[in-house]
Amino acid sequence: MAEFISTFITGFSEVVKTDLEKRFSNIKILNLYDGLVHYKFDGDSHQLEKITYFNNTFFVLKTMKGKGLNFPSLVGAVCSSKSYFLVNKGSFRVRFQQENQFAKVDKNITRRVEEYVLRNSKLQLDRLSPTNEIWFCIRREGFAFCGELISKREFTEKNLNQGELRPEIAYLMCCFANLKPQSLVADPFCGFGSIPVQLGKKFNCQKIYASDINEEKIERLKQGALRQAQGPQKAQGPQVDIRQTDAFELPQISDASLDAIITDPPWGLWENIPDINDFYNKMFVSFKRVLKKDGTMTVLSARTAELEAAAASQGIAIQKSLHTLVNGKKATVYVMQLSV
Repeated sequence: MAEFISTFITGFSEVVKTDLEKRFSNIKILNLYDGLVHYKFDGDSHQLEKITYFNNTFFVLKTMKGKGLNFPSLVGAVCSSKSYFLVNKGSFRVRFQQENQFAKVDKNITRRVEEYVLRNSKLQLDRLSPTNEIWFCIRREGFAFCGELISKREFTEKNLNQGELRPEIAYLMCCFANLKPQSLVADPFCGFGSIPVQLGKKFNCQKIYASDINEEKIERLKQGALRQAQGPQKAQGPQVDIRQTDAFELPQISDASLDAIITDPPWGLWENIPDINDFYNKMFVSFKRVLKKDGTMTVLSARTAELEAAAASQGIAIQKSLHTLVNGKKATVYVMQLSV
């Protein structure tokens, strides 16, 4: 089995591990760190490119563990034996990264690696615009690796509308919610539809309620990706209810009918919300009405103190949580349930 390393958004390590092991029977997790998974995979490497939450994926040439790791020792370990390169045509350059920051190294070290790759592959050197990259990375956990970059997610914030939730965060939130098959799920603050789209494409839901108070966003969603997520025939996917409505009322949803709510409500940092405490209290009152007794709420927020206080005042217990970054802002994903 070939070895690979993939990076992903901070905070979701256990969620990623669970999802990978559920998705692939031919995978073995070797090391798991915050934002990085090292694994063996016996399959077509192109399958790894389709994973929504992977940023960079490397074919592993060498790994090292221990204290005091440095680039000379890592380069020496790599260059002391012959390597097999997964991508063996085109051009390459060498990059060095220390604790997620690109680093400068002695030119002699770089030249040694370049000569090594030239001897052991059919790749041609191109330091400006190569088709391939060889990375040497040292992490603060005492783990280092050399890998051939085989997949890089080109998606950036420029691809998103202002305030739109990144698709990989939406997907991982849905995984974290641990939905049961054929669940009835709602996103009362759906915005541009990141969460409902992932629910429709990747999860076995019976029905999805997608709603928002913004009429323009709802009209775009009705014509866009959420309808496409149902497949060529609507019978193949979940039922989808898309409408403009107030999250504090949700008139389209019956009492005690939902299995889960997964949502990214306003944080009150950029929106005109005079009292975020009152906002979250009203939100939870609405959620309690539509959820079944054993239903769950998966909520993303950077206003952790206010959200936790509102949950406590409404008799809602936090089952689990994880910390992540959203557009550089510290945020927390909660899974909550009515207190018994």
